[in-house]
Amino acid sequence: MDNLKTIWYHQFETLKILEVSNCKKIVVVFPSSMQKTYNMIEMLEVTYCDLVEEIFELTFSENSNVEVTSHLKEFTIDELPKLKKIWSRDPQEILNFENLIKIELSSCSRLEYLLPLSIATRCSHLEELSVNNCASMKEIVAEEKESRVSAAPIFEFNHLSTLFLWNLGKLKGFYGGNHTLACSSLRKVSVFNCAKLNLYGTLSTSSSKSNYQDGKDLVLIQQPLFIAEEVCIVSVYIYQFNL
Repeated sequence: MDNLKTIWYHQFETLKILEVSNCKKIVVVFPSSMQKTYNMIEMLEVTYCDLVEEIFELTFSENSNVEVTSHLKEFTIDELPKLKKIWSRDPQEILNFENLIKIELSSCSRLEYLLPLSIATRCSHLEELSVNNCASMKEIVAEEKESRVSAAPIFEFNHLSTLFLWNLGKLKGFYGGNHTLACSSLRKVSVFNCAKLNLYGTLSTSSSKSNYQDGKDLVLIQQPLFIAEEVCIVSVYIYQFNL
């Protein structure tokens, strides 16, 4: 598929499974002109596409008042070295991905965040999350810098049973701001080579992310991924190499 630049046409509106692989010239998998045509897809795989920078290019219209629900359940991304964003912007109020049950992300060296805030707060059916070999990944969920909502977001992943975080050297946590992460069904956590990740804390030490200023230096204390008193995990595998 060395010369293929566009893979999506309106004739595919009923397609349920899509695999995009080794397409050397594609930059955006779903351009904004196709925004309403891919919502029936249940399984999506995008791999080994050297130039892909975005998966979903989204645009907002003042006339778009109806939110659309994507049928996407399983999402696999692998070996996209130039991927900067999966969603070009937070799809809040126009498109939701609440049916996601499995996300696998691997070898996307430029990607800093996996999920926009609106998707993460409504991803309650997610069962498996795997992220590995993403050297620039800072947090799983992108913090909404311009949000007017003062309340800390609540992420209810009550069906999440398996979490893999491997080779994420810059990963600091799940979300940059104060938040609540509920994972009542989590049974297996595998963490490998995530030197900056604060995995566990306690209620007494992790009630908030503290900000304080000493002279001109602002110090941020990252909220841990899990609160020990609130999570029961059967298997935990933590590996760390200090090179």
